[in-house]
This record gives sequence, structure tokens and C-alpha cells, in this order.
Amino acid sequence: MIIHLLITGNAILAGAILANLFANHFNICTWYKFYENILANGLSTALIQQNIVSLCWLFVIYPIILSVSYILGEKIYQFWIQ
Repeated sequence: MIIHLLITGNAILAGAILANLFANHFNICTWYKFYENILANGLSTALIQQNIVSLCWLFVIYPIILSVSYILGEKIYQFWIQ
């Protein structure tokens, strides 16, 4: 059970790190930057200040990347235990 959690958790972490590197490279807003903006300006202002690419990234693409990372971790675990 612990090995399963470690493998899938590390796969999700690796996916998140790579996704954040990609976002920073292309100057797309990450959750950390978005959260800082919310604290500084409030939620409605922070949402209005984002462009459509950043909003799609935060609420659609990034969750999909994390989901795919989880699935990849599951596949790695299944391959490893066989």
C-alpha cells in the first residue's frame, strides 16, 4: 500500500513540476501566482486580470495533466508489481 502511494504520488508530483516549468517558460499563470494575485487584489479582480490562456490552463489543462500523471503512476505501479 505504501509503495502504491509513493509511486502514484511521485508521478503526480513529477507531472506538476513539469507542468509548472512549462507554464513558467511560456509565461502562463500558475496556481501559486494566481493565489498571490487573489490575496493582493481579491478573487474577482484576479479572475478578470487573467487572460483566457491562463484561465484554461488553471481550470482545464492543469487538472488534466495531474489526472494523466496519476494514471501514469498507476500504470507504473501495475507494471512494477507484476
